[in-house]
Amino acid sequence: MIAHIIHKAIPLLCMIFLVTACDDNDSSQRKKPAHLVETTTVSLQDVSLQTTLPGTLQAIRTVRIFNQEQGLLKSLPKYESDTALKDELLASLDDTLIKTDLNKASASLKQVKLDLKRIQKLVPRKLASEDQIAKAKTAVNIAQADVNRHQTRLEYTQITAPFDGIISERRVEPGDIIPLHSHILTLIDTSSLKARVYISELLLPLIKQNDPVTFKIDALGDNSFSGTVARIYPTIDADTRRGTVEVKISPVPQGALPGQLCRITLSTDIKPRLMIPFDTVRHDNQGTYVFRVEDNKARRVNIRTGIQHNEDIEILEGLNENDVIVSKGFFGLEHDKEVTSK
Repeated sequence: MIAHIIHKAIPLLCMIFLVTACDDNDSSQRKKPAHLVETTTVSLQDVSLQTTLPGTLQAIRTVRIFNQEQGLLKSLPKYESDTALKDELLASLDDTLIKTDLNKASASLKQVKLDLKRIQKLVPRKLASEDQIAKAKTAVNIAQADVNRHQTRLEYTQITAPFDGIISERRVEPGDIIPLHSHILTLIDTSSLKARVYISELLLPLIKQNDPVTFKIDALGDNSFSGTVARIYPTIDADTRRGTVEVKISPVPQGALPGQLCRITLSTDIKPRLMIPFDTVRHDNQGTYVFRVEDNKARRVNIRTGIQHNEDIEILEGLNENDVIVSKGFFGLEHDKEVTSK
């Protein structure tokens, strides 16, 4: 009985084994479906890069006025916001003692000059030596220097404007006793204004001196004004990787004042650049890369990027024009994986 059951079961087991073997064969030969992605093409575009940066208006020249002679302040006619013309009197100090010293020095000079003449008249009669003449001339020179010193001190009591400008600060009042080298006034030149902006090291080489710029001043509404790049500083900040550009604003818009916030827009020349969409770029601990599609496979390609422009970014190394790269479908995508695009 048992032998009969085993005899009947053997063919059934063989059939099951054959069916299983066929299924294993089919599954091993069946290909995995290709990874579905969307692609885009690397293109060469004529791009003018533009950036808008905040800045603060500053006077083109600011001079703090100090006294070079101490004493009683007699006069200080200018107040904040007053206009001062070049060489106009800004302050005067009491000069009574200095004039007395000058008169004394002048009298001494007059006396030593007379002594020199008297000695020179004695030389032909050999009543005076060359040494006496030399000493008399030295005395004249010393007395003349003393007169010049007191004359200069007298001039220092009258302080004049070094250029046309506006008084922005008044720090003392008439009647004060002013110590030497005290800050009396501040004079600013508002015939033109400037602003400093801080720009990326990638964009800095594209900016040139005298390039035109446009700017807006928040306090003056939405009006746009013109200026030029006046100076490009020669160093880059090591922490921010930004350089400094100084912009000159001339003519000065009505209502513009030092200290106001402004927004400056700088533009570069139009130049052909290799561009790809910014969101196609991937990053990991091995660097920056994209997936380039070659022979229906995704190949990882390391790249070096440049300036971002709107939704695109410049490619400096790693890709060529018309290369096809993956733009969507990154989840699960690996190097050398077969792909198909929509």
